[in-house]
Amino acid sequence: MRFILAGLCWLGCAGAAAAQSAPAWGLAQLMASLAGVKSASAQFTERKTMAVLSAPLIETGMLSYEAPDRMEKMTLTPAPETFVLDGRQVSLTGADGQTHVFGLSQAPAIGGLAEGILATLAGDEPALEGIYHVQCSGGPAGWQLVLQPRDPALGKIIDWIAIRGRFAEINEIDTQSRDGDHSEMSVVENAR
Repeated sequence: MRFILAGLCWLGCAGAAAAQSAPAWGLAQLMASLAGVKSASAQFTERKTMAVLSAPLIETGMLSYEAPDRMEKMTLTPAPETFVLDGRQVSLTGADGQTHVFGLSQAPAIGGLAEGILATLAGDEPALEGIYHVQCSGGPAGWQLVLQPRDPALGKIIDWIAIRGRFAEINEIDTQSRDGDHSEMSVVENAR
């Protein structure tokens, strides 16, 4: 009996030591996981609630990402629109077929939002923390990042961004604007 108790005690102590030696999961581990994704594509549904609209606007479309700094959002409904961020340059094509090209520095709201999403997708922790105060919670199978702008000028536009996912997938992006507008985007990644 004494050997059984000693054995159980040893197993319990060994398990506790193993648990103590395992690194805690957090932002660094999440960023490393996301950095391993070199390309991804997904379908999205976005619900935008804005003061200027009497009812929420629902948009659907496709998203794509190519590491380290290219992402595309192709809105299909209710009207076709394409947003492409390639490095620090944005191309925006509206339903009328007109394309506008500009740098991120020319549009701080778009720049701050796009750079935060892109830094998250790339797993670029220094870039992300350079733009936002970052809170990471949860674990690998269900995590959340809450981003709040560091720059007061961006903070006048964006209140916060919440990004949720599991493992190296992003499943939701919620954005709260300082003026009360809100966006909830659900993302379903295509098989890699």
